[in-house]
Parts: sequence; structure tokens; C-alpha cells
Amino acid sequence: MKKIGFIALAHPDYISDGRAKEFAERAVGVAEKNGYRAVFSGRLACDTEAALRDALEILRSDVCGTVLFLASWLECPVAMTAVKELCGMPLFLWGFPMWEEDGREMSTGSYVSYAMFRGVLSRIGRNFRESLGMPGDRETDAAFLSFCRAAYAKKRLSRSKIGLVGYSSMSIYTGTFDHVLMRYTIGPEIVQSDSYSLIRCAESTGKNERDAALERLRADAFIPDTVLPEMLDKAMGLYLAIEKLRCGQGLDALNCKCQYEFSKEYGMTLCVPLSMAAAEDFVTSCEGDILCTVSMLILNYLTGQVIAYGDAINHKGNVLKLSPCGFMPYKLAAGRREVRNFMEGVGFTGIQNSFTMKPGRVTLLRLVEDIGGYHFLCTAGEGLADTKLRQGCMPALDVIPDCDTSELARHYAGQHFALCYGDVTEDISGLAGMLGIGCTVLSGSRKEERS
Repeated sequence: MKKIGFIALAHPDYISDGRAKEFAERAVGVAEKNGYRAVFSGRLACDTEAALRDALEILRSDVCGTVLFLASWLECPVAMTAVKELCGMPLFLWGFPMWEEDGREMSTGSYVSYAMFRGVLSRIGRNFRESLGMPGDRETDAAFLSFCRAAYAKKRLSRSKIGLVGYSSMSIYTGTFDHVLMRYTIGPEIVQSDSYSLIRCAESTGKNERDAALERLRADAFIPDTVLPEMLDKAMGLYLAIEKLRCGQGLDALNCKCQYEFSKEYGMTLCVPLSMAAAEDFVTSCEGDILCTVSMLILNYLTGQVIAYGDAINHKGNVLKLSPCGFMPYKLAAGRREVRNFMEGVGFTGIQNSFTMKPGRVTLLRLVEDIGGYHFLCTAGEGLADTKLRQGCMPALDVIPDCDTSELARHYAGQHFALCYGDVTEDISGLAGMLGIGCTVLSGSRKEERS
């Protein structure tokens, strides 16, 4: 699915020396060197018939997005023919400036074409990403690859299935969602089932299966003797049930409502089973917060990473503590990984993970459902190496956001934030534009509203 379309637009009077085609091929090479298959005719589209032919071939090829590469001066009807045919397709407008060669300034007219046709796209309100630079320039390539990642995420979202066991936990309003609006605007289908179905599947698993799963867990984490064998056996049954649900329904992600059907009534929290199931190709989370799960899936599609989430628990000064109750993928641990009995004195029964996350540059993301629409809230920051467990037992990561924590708090639209490593706020902003939703990026003392 990682396919990007290329239409190299030009004018026959400006291509005789072959440089226009050379630069187009360089741009195609940037995509292919970075893991994207380029759908490119190998020809310059110099008239409306050629532009239409290339656009139709791209549509047949099921690409994620399309580059309009302005190889030279062009006439607007040629470019507009492609734009009209690619209605709804993520677009990247790529022009390049004059360059110096043998002491002379050289040009194909691409810069002027960019200035002209950018104005056309803005005038018609067409969303697009853009760059004005030579293929191979670091900033130019970075802008293009950010577009590719966002377009890929959009395509994946439209074909994704998220499992939801139960619904919103503990009457959390911000965990509720409009099923139809989610499918139409953001993309994924939400497939719902109830807690009993998962429990019944867990209890039908064989002892050999559960023992094998437990050996896998022991390879990932230390389990003290205080955790009873029967508790571990129960948790492994739930892990196997999650895997069967994933495979049986072809899920890309899964969220399970834990409180209170599992934690009180069944007597086993889902922290460890869900953490075991989390992988590069499978996103898991809990508390029935689908908006958080979709946020996690977006970060997964943008980065290919195992994704975590955390509650915004507290901030002191400019340090924000993010911490779920007991969910945390083992791959994200800093140092010793431990499984322990769920925190005592709260009326819940089960086991939880107890370790901090590795430090580093991170991005926090929340998909927010408004009345009749959505927007993204995101910021980047630094995850700290000296993070302490929450209340001595719960997974955590302390983060210094790029923005002031008080400013972030004023934008809270739910306590759960998806988290990945690296700064992908630009990719998120690009994806927001492709989806037709707003995006609030908090950075430094500034709040950037992007669309």
C-alpha cells in the first residue's frame, strides 16, 4: 500500500535540454529510496490528454497520494486536468528554484509555475502539502516524506478495523464517540463485542496454550512469587482470547473496557494481556476510549512503532506525568520490567505492569470529537530518564512538553494521550488537512491552529 503517484507537468517549449525530466526522476528517486513505490509514467505531461492519462493510471494503482511535480513552466489547464481527476486524493505540490551551473543561473520555469499554480489551488480551497526546493535537499525531502507518511496513514485508516470490547469505562464521556462520523470522517470501522464473549473464549483455551503464553511473559518481565499461579493462568487465557479475536476479525487495533466487568466482576484486569498483544502491527489500549485508540493507531501508521498511551495524571512546574493504570507494552520499558498484583485497596483484582518508559523525544496526540466533527491536539516533548512509578506501582513517563504545561492543560479534551517516540507533529498536521479536520499544535509559547 505504500505507493505514491507522480505526475511530472511541463511545457514543450521548456524541456528540450532534458533537465526537467532529470529533476522529475530525482524526485521519484527520493520516494523509492525511502520505501515508497513510485507510480510514474516516466514521461512529462505537457498537455491535458497526457495529464488525464497519468491521473487515470494513478487512480488504477491505488496510491496513497500524488505528487504534482512542476518540471518546468506549464499551462494551468494541464495541471488542473490532473487535479480535477484526483478529487479527494492527497496532493503534494513540488516546484524548484533556479540553480547555478558553470557560473550561470539556470531555470526551467518551475519556480514561476509553483507561484502560479499554488495560487490556483489556494483559490479553489484544495488542501495540499508543498515544497519549493530541489530533490535531494534535506528540508525539501523531509517535507515530501512527511506528506508520504501522512498520506499512507490516511489510506490505512480508511481500511482499518478496530475491535471494541464493551464501551466507555466508568462513564467517561470523552471516551464515547459517533460511530458513523468516525467511519466517514476519520476512516476506521469499529467492530463491537461484549465482555462475556471474550471471557468465554478465554475460559475455552487449553492449558498447554496458557502455559506457553506464560513462558513468553516470563521472557518479557520478572514475575515475583507474590503473584499467584491461578492469577497468571487467568490472565494468559485472556491474552489468548485477545489474539483469537484479533485474528478472527482481522483487527488492526483493539480496545477493551476493563472497569468494572473484568477488574471487579471477573477478577482479572486486562493490563498484562493487552500489553502482551501490543506489537508493531497491532495497537492495544483500554478503558473503552476509542478516540485514544484511533490516536494510537495514527501514530503507529506514521512511525511503525509500538505505541503507548497514558493518562495526564498531574504536572509540577513544566513536567507532565503520563501514566496508565497498568498497561504498557514491554518493548517500551526502561530497565527492569516487572509484573505485580494490581494496586491494593481500590477494589480491583488482577495483575499490572510496573515499570517506567524509556526516555527520549516524544509526541503526544489526542483525537478530539467535537459536536459534528473532530480535531487533533498534539505537542512534542522530552521524556525524562529519572521518571518514577506513579504511586510506587503504575507505569509512567515524565515529559517536559515543548509548550507550557499550563497551556496544554487549558486544551485538555480528555485525560488519555497516545504517545510515540520522535517528533511527528508536522505529519499529524498534514494528516489533519487530508482528513479535513482541525489541528492544534502546542509548541513553545505559541498555539498553532492548522487545517
